[in-house]
Order: sequence, then structure tokens, then C-alpha cells
Amino acid sequence: MLFLKEGKSSITVTKLIEYCFEHPDFNKYCSVSRTKKGDILKNKQGEEFKIYFILSGIYGVVIQSDKPKDGITRFLGKHDCFGLHHIYYDSWEPSQLLQSLGHGEIMEVDSSFLLAILNRYEQEGTFFMAEYMAEELREYQYFCKLTFLKKEERIRKVLLKTGLELGTETEDGIILPRQLTQEVLGRYTNTSREYVAHTVMNLIGAGILRNRPKPLLIIDRDRL
Repeated sequence: MLFLKEGKSSITVTKLIEYCFEHPDFNKYCSVSRTKKGDILKNKQGEEFKIYFILSGIYGVVIQSDKPKDGITRFLGKHDCFGLHHIYYDSWEPSQLLQSLGHGEIMEVDSSFLLAILNRYEQEGTFFMAEYMAEELREYQYFCKLTFLKKEERIRKVLLKTGLELGTETEDGIILPRQLTQEVLGRYTNTSREYVAHTVMNLIGAGILRNRPKPLLIIDRDRL
């Protein structure tokens, strides 16, 4: 029996990116492309399934719908991956898309090619996938918990979370990425852009955030 809790893998998403680049068949099964704000990436392309590794930029995972501004369920940044667990599905219809929130660069990888790389490491690859899927589960649990909070608290928590995970630490505080606009934050917190703007201005007035010069700066994370 395989006890996943006792296993640990040295494989990381960064390592997988390296394995792909170093593989002699890289050009056959992988490609690197640039994206601009609003670009949509789909896992399923015809009969093929693609996995995306983020090399630079910030992307939002969105639920596929007919709305012009789909809700965002997760943010992904450099060396994150979209759709990795889908390589274990024989039949699967994706309901989520990856949307570029600004200029970025991604590596598109054939799912069968990536599965072959993981299978090369046998048990260690299994531990890696368990860790990866556990992290995805934690992210979606966090997202579900947000829905039970009041609107202002949702925005506060998301500002801190995205700052810690995607922002830049400085002596003055945490600089939030420019891609995380009020409209984008509203799509993640299920609030209007206007309400996000109102909350941000209140936090600026309270000395928790600073907006001059742009972008936003978290200057008091403990109160956020």
C-alpha cells in the first residue's frame, strides 16, 4: 500500500519546466508563447489536451460561461501550472479557462509528453501529484470560505493573500501587482468594481494602504 502522507517528492513545478526544456523532443511537444491582457487559454484543443506552465505574468483561472467578465477562482503567477492533474483523465471536458491579466509568457506542453516525464520518476512522481492536487484543494477551500464573509472582509483578505503570494516585498511594504486591478479583484471577490474602490479608499484613509505613487502598497499588513 502507498502511504502518500509519508512520501515526499523533490519534483517541483519549476523542476518540471526544466525537464521539459532539457528534453530532446521539446520542440515537438512544447512551445513558448507570449500573451496579452484578456487572452484566453483552453486546456482542450481539438482532441489534444495541453498543460500550461507560467514563465512570467499573472493569470486568472476563470469558470467558462457566457458572461463577458467571468468570475475568477484563483490567481497564478510565475512557475505556477494550470491543469496538471488532468493528465490522468481519459475522458474530461474542462470547465475552467486560463485568462491572461496582462502581458505574460507561457509554456504549452502536450499532456501525454508530460505524463511520460512524470512516469519516469515512478513513486516520486506520484508523491508530487499528491502534493500538487492537495495544494489545488487548499486553494479552492480558501475560495469557498471567502463566499461566507462580508464583502469588505473578502476584499481585505484577498489584498493580503495576493500581496504575500504575488507582490513584491520592499522596506516600505508590499507592492501589489499592477494586473490586480479593482475590476479583477471584484471578479475574484464577487463584488463590484465600485465597492472594491470604496473599500480601498477606506483602507488608504486608515493608513493601511497607499496608492501614490501607483500601484497599491500594503503598508500595514497586520491591520489588513
